[in-house]
Amino acid sequence: MKIAVVHEQIIAGRPDSEDTLDELNVVTQALQNLGIKYETLTFGGGLKALDELLALLSAFSPDVVFNLVESHERGQRLFPAVCGLIELAGVPFTGSAYDALLSTTNKIIAKSMMKAAGIATPEWHVYYDGVIPSLRPGIPYIVKPSSEDASVGIDDTSVFYDHEKLLASLPETFGIHKQPLLIEEFIKGREINVSIIEHKDGELEVFPAAEIIFRDWPMDKPAIVNYDAKWLPQSFEYNNTLRRFNPEGIDIRDVRETALECWRVFGLRGYGRVDMRISDAGGLYVIEVNANPCISGDSGYMSAAAESGYSGTDVVRMIIEASLLTQNAQSGQAID
Repeated sequence: MKIAVVHEQIIAGRPDSEDTLDELNVVTQALQNLGIKYETLTFGGGLKALDELLALLSAFSPDVVFNLVESHERGQRLFPAVCGLIELAGVPFTGSAYDALLSTTNKIIAKSMMKAAGIATPEWHVYYDGVIPSLRPGIPYIVKPSSEDASVGIDDTSVFYDHEKLLASLPETFGIHKQPLLIEEFIKGREINVSIIEHKDGELEVFPAAEIIFRDWPMDKPAIVNYDAKWLPQSFEYNNTLRRFNPEGIDIRDVRETALECWRVFGLRGYGRVDMRISDAGGLYVIEVNANPCISGDSGYMSAAAESGYSGTDVVRMIIEASLLTQNAQSGQAID
């Protein structure tokens, strides 16, 4: 078996981009452990880069593409196109397909799909340039760029309790991110992450749910996993957002069933993660569905896998086996 590991060009000085190097290390180390031949291919963006990627794939002729592409130099919303290209080339690839990546990357599409499917998600509005939304009185909101991930564009100033200040901030925020803004009801309460993996027989395994603990959090500070909490090791947020598995006082069955319903609605494949909030009143709300979540060594996904007794090599092997599921449904091929 031969694997082509494809990732985007790294942006130096951007920790959310440099994290791809950690993912690359996890995958290539696992492939070495499994005795699988591989090559790493870097996608730089643009039409020429697409042609170059196709040529490299044709020359190497991999059995599977391990898709680690998570961004695009011309805008986050465009990165699913790389997966679409690989899909058109007819090569098996890891993780979710183009349509699932597209619908989960665009928060507005994702929210609309959840609402249509009856999945509870916080109330939301959309701000386009100059279009003023009508907000519900007395409700706190969080403002997010609609097509970013990794908490890009999210900090403490993203949460608003004063609607006049929120509305006044929208033109500037829109100008910074140059994309529609999601204005979402801010659910005060507990944050839960649920990770799922697909096995070679199509069975889905839900890893233990993880709760984010906001340790020593000031009363007036929004309890959110913002950009600093994910990417800046020197920050208060990074050092005081802890992960606790199998949290008490929540309906684990409801959490699991909701995560699996999200998997089905969005057509996820291979591996995924669903982020939820439980309000102080006990309501369960899906905040985000993550196709192809980060699998760096210290990521939430890999931590949940470890809680279930799986090593990084186990996870990479299972992700590859799931990518072959459709092609080898009759042959029963697996990785030795």
